[in-house]
Amino acid sequence: MDLERFCLKFLARQGQATVDEASFIPIFHDWIRLKTLPGTLIDVADYRHVPEGPGIMLISHEINYAMEHGDGQFGLSAQRKLGEGSTHQERILTLAKRLALFGSLLEADERLAGQLKLEGGAFLYKANDRLLAPNTDEAFASLQPDLEAAASQLYGGATVTVTRLEQDRRDRLTALVEVAGPVELAALV
Repeated sequence: MDLERFCLKFLARQGQATVDEASFIPIFHDWIRLKTLPGTLIDVADYRHVPEGPGIMLISHEINYAMEHGDGQFGLSAQRKLGEGSTHQERILTLAKRLALFGSLLEADERLAGQLKLEGGAFLYKANDRLLAPNTDEAFASLQPDLEAAASQLYGGATVTVTRLEQDRRDRLTALVEVAGPVELAALV
């Protein structure tokens, strides 16, 4: 499998959905101004009015980051548009590390006063190319080795479980990647 476009998402820990999402807007604007993250940071978009939508987004040339409620689960997601990595496995690892950096910076921001904590021990993977990766068992079997290898590197060789999430075949192919026990997001950077 050699996908260029896909999404990753670290979920918020239990009880974290009460964060005032408007507080992300000035943080993201400051990050653009100060060039806090790698890449070309472009703009902030507010989609809180969309049910289970992308929430507050930080748009960059390479990646769209979002504090969102997709599939009814609050968390930090990243949609890869282009970037580093010559293989799918390398691209997964690079995006996971970028997302972990983003999340650890957000968790540490004083303006959130410790209200946000993301679970680093698991992430969702969504294929963003239905032609190359349809939501089928065969496509998942092709994708699974890359997810396992990238996650093994990300988690320092820990035992990794990759599970396909059962859903409507019209949805994007989605997998849950996890290790046993809690992991601090900052440890993944």
